[in-house]
Amino acid sequence: MANPDQKTISIDNAYKEIKNICINLQIDTCASNLEVKSLLKLIINEWEEKKERKTGFGFR
Repeated sequence: MANPDQKTISIDNAYKEIKNICINLQIDTCASNLEVKSLLKLIINEWEEKKERKTGFGFR
């Protein structure tokens, strides 16, 4: 992106979308905060593993 502010807007929008998804998940399934946090951690770990396999770098 040519405009650095555009990246900030995209990150803010992504945060809002993820937050709404988590809230809706809790409403629909009565999931606790801990369950949602655990799910998000699993997603992040999976994402990092895929990125690591794709790039071949395993920096943490």
